[in-house]
Amino acid sequence: MKAWFFGSGNFAALCFREIAGSVPFERVITLPPTIAGRGKHLQPTPLDLQAQILDFDPLHSEKPSSDPVLLHDLENDPPDLALVVDFSRLIKEPLLNGPRFGCFNIHPSLLPAYRGAAPIQRALMDGRTITGVTLFRLVQTMDAGPVVAQATTPIGRDATAGELTENLALIGSQIFLKSLECICGGYAEYIAQNEGEATFAPKLDKGEERICWGEPSDRLHNRVRALNPSPGAYCMDSGKRLKIWRTVPIEGISALPGTIAGFQEGFPVVACASGALVLLEVQQEGRKPSKGDDWCRGSRVKEGDILE
Repeated sequence: MKAWFFGSGNFAALCFREIAGSVPFERVITLPPTIAGRGKHLQPTPLDLQAQILDFDPLHSEKPSSDPVLLHDLENDPPDLALVVDFSRLIKEPLLNGPRFGCFNIHPSLLPAYRGAAPIQRALMDGRTITGVTLFRLVQTMDAGPVVAQATTPIGRDATAGELTENLALIGSQIFLKSLECICGGYAEYIAQNEGEATFAPKLDKGEERICWGEPSDRLHNRVRALNPSPGAYCMDSGKRLKIWRTVPIEGISALPGTIAGFQEGFPVVACASGALVLLEVQQEGRKPSKGDDWCRGSRVKEGDILE
C-alpha cells in the first residue's frame, strides 16, 4: 500500500511515531519551519522533527492541495491512502479524493463533538470526564466527514493536555491500524455524523492564559491543566508573570479572590470566587518550573499576600 502522511503538531508527531513502523509512508508532508523563540531561530514542526528521527525526509508545503510536487505525484504515482493528522491546513481537491481509498483523519474527540483546532484543551476546560478519538474520512467541511471508527477513554481529574494528548495519540493510532484492512478491503462502514450534535473547539486565545481569581476553583483548575504544557496559565506576582502548571482545587476557603489564604503542607492556597487552589507547581518569570512550596520559601510568600 502506498500512503502519504500530512501533519504538523505534537499530536501528529505522536501518531506518526506509533504508525510509521507499520505503514510504509512514501511521503511525509508538513509545514515549513517558522521563526520562534527569543533567538528568532527557524523551528521545525514537531512532525518534521519526529520524521527525521525515523529517517524520513519530510516535504515542506504551505498549500499542499496546489503544491506542484504533490500534484505531479498525484497524477503519475498516486497513493492508495492519505492520513491527515493535526495539520492545520484544509485538504482540498484534487488531493481530497486523489488517493484511491481517500484521505483520512485521526481527531482527538468523539465527533461530532469538539470539531476544530483545540479539542483536547476545550474538553479539559469544560471539565469533561470522558473523551475519545475518531477516525473519519475527510470531506470539504472541517471535521465533518463520515466516521470509520471511534474509541472512548476516561479523563482523570488532574490529567493535563500533554498527558491526554499522549494517551489519545496512542488510542487513535491503534484504531487507524485496526481499520486499515477494512478500508483497503472495501468493506469499511462509513457512518454520517449528526450535524445537530456538532460542537466546536476553536483555537486558544492569548487572553485565556490569564488567571482570573474571581472564578470558581474547579474552573481554574481545569484551565491550568488544559494549558499544560503549552502555553501555560499565569497570574501576576509583584509585576511579573507567575505561570501555574499544576493545582489541586479545595473547598471550605473564604477569602478575597487571589489572596494567599494559608498553606497546605507548605504549598500555598489561593482563594478563588468559590473554593481555592493549592499551587503544586509554578514558574517565576525567567526561571525554571519549581514546586509550589519551594517557590514560597524562595520568595518568602506569606499568608495575606495577593496574586493578581
